[in-house]
Amino acid sequence: MRPTLRRLFAILLLPLCAPTVALLAQEKKSDTLFTVEKFLDLEQVADPQISPDGTQIVYTRRFVNKLEDRFDAALWIMNADGTRNRFLTKGGSARWSPDGTRVAYLNMGDPRGTQVYVRWMDAEGASSQITRVEQNIGDIRWSPDGKWIGFSMLVPNENKWPIDMPAAPQGAHWTPAPKYETDLHYRQDRVGFTTRGYLHLFAVSAEGGTPRAISSGEWSVGARFDGQTGAVGWDWSPDGKTIAVAAIDDPKADLVYRNSSILAIDVATGARRRLTSQDGAWNDPVFSPDGRKVAFSGYSNTKASYQAPEIFTMNADGSGVQKISSLDRDPNNIMWARDGSGVYVQRIRTRHGQRLLRSGFGHGGHHGDGRHAHAERQLARPHRYRCRHSQRL
Repeated sequence: MRPTLRRLFAILLLPLCAPTVALLAQEKKSDTLFTVEKFLDLEQVADPQISPDGTQIVYTRRFVNKLEDRFDAALWIMNADGTRNRFLTKGGSARWSPDGTRVAYLNMGDPRGTQVYVRWMDAEGASSQITRVEQNIGDIRWSPDGKWIGFSMLVPNENKWPIDMPAAPQGAHWTPAPKYETDLHYRQDRVGFTTRGYLHLFAVSAEGGTPRAISSGEWSVGARFDGQTGAVGWDWSPDGKTIAVAAIDDPKADLVYRNSSILAIDVATGARRRLTSQDGAWNDPVFSPDGRKVAFSGYSNTKASYQAPEIFTMNADGSGVQKISSLDRDPNNIMWARDGSGVYVQRIRTRHGQRLLRSGFGHGGHHGDGRHAHAERQLARPHRYRCRHSQRL
């Protein structure tokens, strides 16, 4: 079909309009609007960690590195009352040692990627890089005796190009081999192409050395949603002999949708056993102070597109599962009371930020019909208190 004069006019007009459209799309500076320029000047604070004696708080500050086009992080420290807020060191994900004399944290190091560092919290403040591994590290935890630091790390299992090619001469700069994928999930937002492999737990001496694998095999720790990488929920038992971890204990974890288990792993032998018997999305196990119970979050299998996780407890052998919450928001950061009388969690609220809740045991006692009385307290408003019963599962 031959173009009409109207169509020809529109085609000729587009190049003339393009500069005008580009000018309209450019962002204007503003003192009242939240522009990209203001976003680049923002700093974020996260992950506050209270020292064992309750006197100091270490936290992470993240900011935009405009020259390198990335986020950088630094650790700051202050007194518990907010005074003496000051820079500590570069890095993030700080964790106090059980005796409060050291802080373990993550920072870039040799040979590449994130490594574990330990800083002594004395006047000298010496820091040491205690791992030298090839893969990025995450989810660090001190062992209860302060002698080991556990962490998660990817064990690569890359697909190999099956075509035989002549060896490249020394110093040659050949085109890299083609990358081919057989996994459903091979890319991720803010990451790009991901490295194929299995995520496992390791432990390294707090004084440095070669890390030792705690878990191994063709399965991954972490309750990953749709195969995407993320934080791993795990915890040491108080005696340091067992680790509870959320995991997808399946070689085809890439195809598993919202289904994970809580496993108990023997630190000495690596033997694992499943604690949760019901299929569902279970995550974030935390041992009670006496090691007799495990608190965790999640929900049983559902066809709903969204399900808010609940808080559960069970005995350390997986028996006696009990739901102790009824939430309409995702809970975070499960933590036991020091005397084991209850569990603290953070609940996100869309309009009012986060609220700290406490689900306690024994408020009203144990009933003969198998029910446990428990209370849920919103600590931000301590005068608002509600108590209800939950049926033992």
